[in-house]
Amino acid sequence: MEHHLDGAVIAVTGGAHRLGAAIVRLAAERKMRLAVHYHRAHADALALAAAVRAAGCEMLVHQADFAVEGAAAGFVDAVTAHYGQLDVLVNNAGIWGRTPFATATAADFGRFQRINVEAAFEAIQAARPWLQAQSGVVINICDAGVYRPWRAYAPYLASKGALVQLTHTLALELAPDIRVNGVAPGLALIPAEWDAQRTAHATAHIPLKRAGTAADVAQAVLYLAEARYVTGVILPVDGGVTLR
Repeated sequence: MEHHLDGAVIAVTGGAHRLGAAIVRLAAERKMRLAVHYHRAHADALALAAAVRAAGCEMLVHQADFAVEGAAAGFVDAVTAHYGQLDVLVNNAGIWGRTPFATATAADFGRFQRINVEAAFEAIQAARPWLQAQSGVVINICDAGVYRPWRAYAPYLASKGALVQLTHTLALELAPDIRVNGVAPGLALIPAEWDAQRTAHATAHIPLKRAGTAADVAQAVLYLAEARYVTGVILPVDGGVTLR
């Protein structure tokens, strides 16, 4: 892969909406060739594909449930069968949810671990020979909550903490041929149900005094895709929250 991304193949898991779709749109602007996995967001995936293709970019769409062992590797296999190449793997697919300590179960831990960590690991294993051939990069979408946790989300945050450690470990293990980095979003998307008061409360502790956007996260991902002397880094995109 050259220093520019024109023509490079990027595979984005969970790429049909929210943060994933922002990454895909920015990659399309960079004239990359796209592959998007989705689980249930069928309509979003089709609409995104139509928009990207109308702009003149190629995009493969692949449906899979990453709770099923082998599904994440199957996505990578579909991408490489279609393009014969893979330069950038973005592990964005994930689940989150509130699980208060008193009622959290082992099944909760298993569910978050499977989707947020094991599926990413599985995708990286499948992608390794293809990324190695291109001196490519893996970018894992982590969470700034790992460094500044919240109550009642222990199983979710534990899984994202594991993803951070996986990023660091594989950056060592897969060097020098493959770079492995992560992005740790803070409050990057305001939930639709929040009113102005709740938004103001949520952003008051952020040094930049505002929420981020999906585009902010996408910019960080594309930076790491191009930054050829950067590996093993978790880049916070959080308005400075991790400084507090």
